[in-house]
Amino acid sequence: MPFWSAADIEPKRQFRFSVSIAGMEANATYYAKSVTKPSFTVGESELKFLNHTFYYPGKVTWDKISVTLVDPADPDAAGNLLTILRNSGYNVPANLNEPGAMSTIGKANSVGAIGAIYIRALDENGNALEEWTLNNPFISSVKFNDFDYGAEDLADITLEVRYDWASYRIPGGRSAGETVARNLFSLGS
Repeated sequence: MPFWSAADIEPKRQFRFSVSIAGMEANATYYAKSVTKPSFTVGESELKFLNHTFYYPGKVTWDKISVTLVDPADPDAAGNLLTILRNSGYNVPANLNEPGAMSTIGKANSVGAIGAIYIRALDENGNALEEWTLNNPFISSVKFNDFDYGAEDLADITLEVRYDWASYRIPGGRSAGETVARNLFSLGS
């Protein structure tokens, strides 16, 4: 039965979500303005035979996500992100004689600095309907907004996050695969 014909069925809504970033103070949960859901691309190979072209699926590549955060004064999101960069292994070349000044950014440090990232779709009561977990995430870019005397907007920060793969979970113990299989079975019976 389609959702629009029953009052007790509600679709997922774009404005009901939360983002948790463990490496940031307060997990960024309350100051995320927007986030892109994980997505992937399946590569392809082609085989040409006479007048025909045949395609074969290739490797899966997970695309970066983008998160836009409001930059509150306390906790300071900009300061948190710069701390994550430093904990990833980046040091400004001010004094090369300081301990650790010659360190470089590495994957283990970068993943450890940002910690776990969760993206949740919420229902009207704030309960999670779906949860995406980014596995081995690290920040690949940060863009701080500009200052402008003519604007009244809130200051924000946009960051791009690279990750190895995303896991999808439906709260309540069912995995996404079980739900899809159950739905397919229901359609077929």
